[in-house]
Amino acid sequence: MRKGYAEGLYRNCRAEAELDLDGDGSAAVSSGSGFLDHMLTALARTSGWDLTARAEPGFYKIEALGSAIGRALDRSLGERRGIRRYGSASVPMDEALADVSLDFSGRPYLVLCGQLERAGIGDFDSDLLAPFLEALVQGGRLTLHIRFYGENDHHKIESIFKALGLALRHAAGPEGTGVPSTKGLI
Repeated sequence: MRKGYAEGLYRNCRAEAELDLDGDGSAAVSSGSGFLDHMLTALARTSGWDLTARAEPGFYKIEALGSAIGRALDRSLGERRGIRRYGSASVPMDEALADVSLDFSGRPYLVLCGQLERAGIGDFDSDLLAPFLEALVQGGRLTLHIRFYGENDHHKIESIFKALGLALRHAAGPEGTGVPSTKGLI
């Protein structure tokens, strides 16, 4: 079974997450933001993974939650044996488009190209998208490239989360039996 549980701590804010990579795409999330809960539900559904996550109230709860989800992902993958390692997906949502490519490289790195126009979407501060993704990348030990554009910030962010879910599903999918690295470890 490919399951992982982790806690995230970021500047005294706590969060916890549990992932089941062999799930059916269900989500039970409580981030403190209805919009982010909606995005994490979309991520779970498109990845086909079960996600349970919650963040305690606090100024840095979004970063703590990203860290917890990333660390749960890292634990779910274990030695990263028998996975494809690389994944990419493009998702259009009306006028918006997100392209996501990732590598379960063991080397955390985020490249985020695109602009959000509004300060917030509902109860979500748009400036927290990058810190959430950075914490996810660090916790999950993955390289993540995201390019996006569009007119509606809701559509842009939702296309990012859906493309991320599809790319994660592909990269974690079965291929071979060894560790997909010329070095033999990730």
